[in-house]
Amino acid sequence: MPFIENIRLAFRAIRVNKLRSFLTMLGIIIGISSVITITTIGNSLQKTIASTMNELAGNNLMYGMVQPYYPESDEEWDAWEMPELTENDALTYDKLIAYKKAFADRVKAVFVERDMGTAVYETKAGKSNVSLKGASAGFTDIYKVKMIAGRSISDEDNEKKAPVCVVSDLFVKYAMGLEENPIGKKVVFPTGEYGSVTAYIIGVYHYEAKVFNDVSSNKSIPEKNIQTVVALPFTYVWDLMGFDETDGIDFFNIVAGEQADAVAVKNETVAYFDKMYYADNENFHFECQDMASQMGIINNVLLVLTLAVSVIAGISLIVGGVGVMNIMLISVMERTREIGVRKALGAKNSHIRAQFLVESIILCLLGGVIGIAIGLFNGVILSNVASSLVSMYAADVAGYLVVTVRPSIPAILISVGFSVATGIAFGYYPANRAAKLEPIDALRYE
Repeated sequence: MPFIENIRLAFRAIRVNKLRSFLTMLGIIIGISSVITITTIGNSLQKTIASTMNELAGNNLMYGMVQPYYPESDEEWDAWEMPELTENDALTYDKLIAYKKAFADRVKAVFVERDMGTAVYETKAGKSNVSLKGASAGFTDIYKVKMIAGRSISDEDNEKKAPVCVVSDLFVKYAMGLEENPIGKKVVFPTGEYGSVTAYIIGVYHYEAKVFNDVSSNKSIPEKNIQTVVALPFTYVWDLMGFDETDGIDFFNIVAGEQADAVAVKNETVAYFDKMYYADNENFHFECQDMASQMGIINNVLLVLTLAVSVIAGISLIVGGVGVMNIMLISVMERTREIGVRKALGAKNSHIRAQFLVESIILCLLGGVIGIAIGLFNGVILSNVASSLVSMYAADVAGYLVVTVRPSIPAILISVGFSVATGIAFGYYPANRAAKLEPIDALRYE
């Protein structure tokens, strides 16, 4: 019998028993849709995290810091005391400048900042809430802000400890009310603990809440009350705070060049600092962490969890397969006389076997396609619902989340293949049983 004829007969049998066919497919539908839903959510979560991290800093961002040698055993921990960070141990601004020059061909920016506190800048034109930060060159590279007037903080500003600053467009709009160019204008920030901080505006950046992870950007807060960053030269802020060049820097940011290998830069950075400053140091060493490695760890954890839950959900496919076998056995019994007639007319065992096997495969394949469609729909809906809930109840996170809904193509292909395999595995026995019926016995069956 031609294969096309088997397909036609299979669909006719399914149409005749619509409800029974649907209930038979239900186990397959539930199993496949569960797997697709889970893999879609897991894959979307991976892509969302990757897109968000890339939006904020890209895969070229690293963190450098000096760390003590921590004990490796419980006994050592009991007797261990944190070593004191000496002047020679500390990461100083001069060391960072030397590193930046040594790696100029493969490092785009070396950035360090220091929080100085908050202030309210007030004039006759209005007022603005600000956060004062000492910053090195690289402010725009780290925060990914766009300068709309003037320039950002430079190495020369830090070298001279220049009293200059970079402010946001919101600051200019609500605190200065200037229609003219604000570049060069003198501003004085009352900080309380450190007295008044005087600076001259050298640049204006466009404020975006997501790049600063700004909780104050919640929609319920008026725009004029949003606290924005005022960046001043790092060395100037250190002077005002009473620090000097020998004081240590907790950690600094590194942005590798676009064409540079971030992993290679990381390893070379560690080797550079260890050789230059920590080769013979028994208490401290230099560490460097990169976003790409951390993302790899997160993705691996998500992948394992997604696979584990998918396998659990896939167990329902076995239940669905048993249901298919049960229905096909009933179908063989109901159509025994039909089988006898076909055999009496010359149908071979292989023809009968193929007829019922094709019917089983089509039942599972239809269930698989419906399950995939439901799973994709569920995955998209749940991902968007999660995004909406984050926007409603965690506005500080929603500001910089880049939600990406991405179905897993391999999971879809595997699901289709699994549906066909289920039809073959659980349909073969009923089909083979039908093929082995003797024509005389089949014709006499009531």
